[in-house]
Amino acid sequence: MRMTRRFAALSSLAAVAGLAVPRPLRAEEGWYPLKDEAGRPIQNFRVPIELQTEIMALENAVTFGARQADVTIIEVFDSNCPYCRVAAGEVKQMIARDRELAVTIINAPSIGLPSVQAARVEYAVKVLGGVDKARAFHEASMKARGLFDGLRALRVAAEIGLDRKAVEDLADRPESGQVVARAVRLANASNLAATPSWLIAGTAVIGWPGRPTMEAVVRSVRDCDKPVCA
Repeated sequence: MRMTRRFAALSSLAAVAGLAVPRPLRAEEGWYPLKDEAGRPIQNFRVPIELQTEIMALENAVTFGARQADVTIIEVFDSNCPYCRVAAGEVKQMIARDRELAVTIINAPSIGLPSVQAARVEYAVKVLGGVDKARAFHEASMKARGLFDGLRALRVAAEIGLDRKAVEDLADRPESGQVVARAVRLANASNLAATPSWLIAGTAVIGWPGRPTMEAVVRSVRDCDKPVCA
């Protein structure tokens, strides 16, 4: 597979991913008193609105849900993150039940080279197939079991109707590596290197707290524009 040899931007991506980033607050000293279903504190902290705006504008962003949403959640994920796969099914249920909710996903690989390859393929799928194909690819990747690398990602791209060679050629281009590197850089700058991480109303939530907790956060944002209302 040529992608394993021609990742022109891989070394710069690795350097970006390895940069030291500021330590976020521990769960017990979170910005808001968020807790999961078991009553455990959830790590959360403020993120500058400028960074949130930049993340939303990333070229590899894909949005699910309402076109005119009153609340949008941003998810930073990795194709090989098991918790991201669990969250994907529950987020799909949230979107199905809430017609005014949108979720924008950002693939910012942090687990290794296979995830970098998959992220480049996912971006190529979006460019060549549009948002509908990108959504189908993401749903298929989140249902995968085991390692999801570039070769497996290319198989999924073909399964959803795209030309495998065209996807591979685009994924191999330096520009695709630069897109993925920008996503990693912004995730690190926002302390969102751990996956899954979520941004909502200027607040980062680390890990998957479960659907009931996230639905409560969405209700609070609608009520008071904060994840937790006083």
